[in-house]
Amino acid sequence: MAKQKNIGSGVVAAARGVSAVQGKFQDVGEQFMTGFDKSLESKRKKEAENKAIQDRVNSYMDGFNNDIDLIKFKPEEQTLVKNKITVWRNEYADFANQAAAIQDKSSAEYQELIDSMNGIQNRMVNLKNNLDQLAAFKTEYGANIKAKTYSNAGANDMSLAQGEIMYQYAIGSIGDDGNLMWSDEGTGDFNFQDYQMPFEKATGLATALGKIANPIRMQKTPLDNLQKKEIKEQVDNLTRDPKALASLISDSDLPAFDFSNIDPDDPNAREKVVDLLVNSIYDLRGKGLSPSDKDVKDSELTSTQKEKREQWNAISSSYEKNVVFDIVTSTGQKLRFTPHSDNGKNVWTKQIWMERLNKYVDDNKPGGTHEWALDEIQGLFGYKF
Repeated sequence: MAKQKNIGSGVVAAARGVSAVQGKFQDVGEQFMTGFDKSLESKRKKEAENKAIQDRVNSYMDGFNNDIDLIKFKPEEQTLVKNKITVWRNEYADFANQAAAIQDKSSAEYQELIDSMNGIQNRMVNLKNNLDQLAAFKTEYGANIKAKTYSNAGANDMSLAQGEIMYQYAIGSIGDDGNLMWSDEGTGDFNFQDYQMPFEKATGLATALGKIANPIRMQKTPLDNLQKKEIKEQVDNLTRDPKALASLISDSDLPAFDFSNIDPDDPNAREKVVDLLVNSIYDLRGKGLSPSDKDVKDSELTSTQKEKREQWNAISSSYEKNVVFDIVTSTGQKLRFTPHSDNGKNVWTKQIWMERLNKYVDDNKPGGTHEWALDEIQGLFGYKF
């Protein structure tokens, strides 16, 4: 009996031992699974964070707009623009990666990165606008040059020179602000944003002056003091624009008036132009009338008009006889016309009196020598009878 008891005790003890081992195994397994679950959770969290960062980077990169149309530009210009955009895009991507890794979106560091990204995007906007405007400029400039719209006045020299460079040649470089830049030995460095378009010929001014003069040409009676005052005020008001005045002097929009001895840079240039125009308009009174319409007596002519009529009669006679004659224009310039034969054609050479040389010299400008018509000479003379 005692032996059976020992056997029974052994079985129970063994069972207890197995149970203890199983308990220990279960504890280890639970610990392993718990650690595995935590590791998996950490992995998933890290993956989610990485995905969120990449999503944020992609979102930031979507803000880098590149909708620039380069098809109208030269190949070297396309390369220049693409290279600049690549540099900016790389800078933008670097800032985007840094910003995406920052959790605190209210931090100064994050805001500084966003500001830097916005700055690059502003460069892109400026570049696009400048390229679009350059394309439009070339169309407008080319058309106006062909139509001879721009004034040849000296004040236009830089605008015309820079305009030619931008029209003919490729963009030199692109500034960090998106501005387009060129460099030339004659004009120096300049950029598109600071460029000033050339001003146009003063055709509007010439038309307005014509509207003042035309009724005077058809007027039979002498001008009274009130009319003269009104004419002077109108001319004075019309010539206040410096650009229009420079064009009027340089572009010969009014061929009946000779401004060749007036320097546009003269501080008194405007005063001289006004006096020339006013006196010339005064003297146009009745010049547009046909002989049958002229009922104004010779006594109604001013002393200046009488003198000019006598001078013109002498000029006309010399022209018909094909002999040398001199004229004094309405601006006081002395001219001489000398006839000669050119391949059977009767041509005249215009000469200009040079005070410092004390003699007449040939006018070598285009048109200085040709078959001068009497009407052309009369236009220089400034009077019509």
